[in-house]
Amino acid sequence: MTDIPDICGIWRLQSCYLKNLQSDERSEPYGVRPNGVLILLPEGRMAALLTPTEQKRPETEADQADAFRKLVAYSGHYRLEPPDRFVTLVDIAWLQPWVGSQQARRFALQGDTLDIITEPKQGLFTGDAMVIYVLSWVRENTTARLSDRHVVVDADTL
Repeated sequence: MTDIPDICGIWRLQSCYLKNLQSDERSEPYGVRPNGVLILLPEGRMAALLTPTEQKRPETEADQADAFRKLVAYSGHYRLEPPDRFVTLVDIAWLQPWVGSQQARRFALQGDTLDIITEPKQGLFTGDAMVIYVLSWVRENTTARLSDRHVVVDADTL
């Protein structure tokens, strides 16, 4: 069992892919090397921010809408549910329907790597298809060592 102090810290996103559960197809909606930070405090507060690899300066309202669709930003209080889940009660988010929701995730912690898999849901990029997001994070103090390595975790092995 993982204790809260084990997962606490600042985590940098190394990879993120989307898996379509109907077709088994994988895609990288945030690009090959997405940007992201996850902060997990021992007091039970978390904050996450994800953006795509490439971001151009929005010049039109359509560009702004596209940038917003590819953003994920939320925060709330989290709790661990043994053996491998954490649940966040969201109290602020980029997307209003997330406020007040509980966002449940499975996780696997191995040293300085934290792999997170979302619950199956309809994806922002996939219409009605049920998908999972698979995110691999490394502790910020180890990011420099791993910056040349592109890490992709396989959801089926977690």
